Amino acid sequence: MNVWFGEEAGDGWKIAGTTPEELAAYASRAESTRPTGSPDFERIAIDAGLCSSPAEYLRLMHDTAMLVARSRIQALLSARDADIVQSIKALDTIHDAYNEVSERLTEWYGIHYPDRKARPQEIITSILSLAPGEVPPGAPLTAGDIAAMQGFAKVAQALFDERKSLEQYIMACMDEVAPNLSDVLGPLLGARLIARAGGLERLAKLPAGSIQVMGAGEALFKHIREGTPSPKHGFIYRHPMISGAPKRLRGKMSRMIAGRATIAARVDAYSGERLDLGSDVRARATRLRGGQRRPKA
Repeated sequence: MNVWFGEEAGDGWKIAGTTPEELAAYASRAESTRPTGSPDFERIAIDAGLCSSPAEYLRLMHDTAMLVARSRIQALLSARDADIVQSIKALDTIHDAYNEVSERLTEWYGIHYPDRKARPQEIITSILSLAPGEVPPGAPLTAGDIAAMQGFAKVAQALFDERKSLEQYIMACMDEVAPNLSDVLGPLLGARLIARAGGLERLAKLPAGSIQVMGAGEALFKHIREGTPSPKHGFIYRHPMISGAPKRLRGKMSRMIAGRATIAARVDAYSGERLDLGSDVRARATRLRGGQRRPKA
């Protein structure tokens, strides 16, 4: 018979370990068997030398169960981590491709319609609605020109649609894997930090200061080499509470949000509990903007 702390061997019991870490490693790989009757496992554990009292037995069982649960959560999250990392990289690839294609379309469209200035997506829509026989104010436009431009515009539109679809996918993954980090940073920014760190658990192990400047590598190297001011923020600057804050408050806002992001990542990685950290961030941001100190408990 196998149980969480060992197995029955002949006339006695073989204990798998003496620490929660050793017992958790055994419990994770061993298959428990259903006992016959109602054995007193607490007494068995004490008699076998695992512990010396019922209180110590309960403590060992609790600590072991927590480690096993944490290990299983991390195993489940690791696969989803990989999806998030790859999807962010794919999003960047699509974004770069869309920008390049839409820029080329804008230049091409400008040959025939030099007086129209619009956003890329508006230009794509205009190209797709072109009809044969239309007389532009610029260079003449043939049916072949229209067909070629519209074919390229369809590529741009497909990239635009795929980018939106991928963003929705990332948001769904983040709600599953890192809801607290999403609440603090937003799902796309949170996913970008997970991708840069190489996974949620790696992100959770970083101090707040590292999270604050993650993505500011060039500015950080310049600070080290040339003694320029150290960067106050990296990717985290994309957070609207930081980018929209007065310049004098951006450093404080970055430190505050990075600190809450650190807590959020650790909760997501190690407990899975959903906390309302977003409300806390908003309250702290309001106090910073108003020059107020946090009220004493």
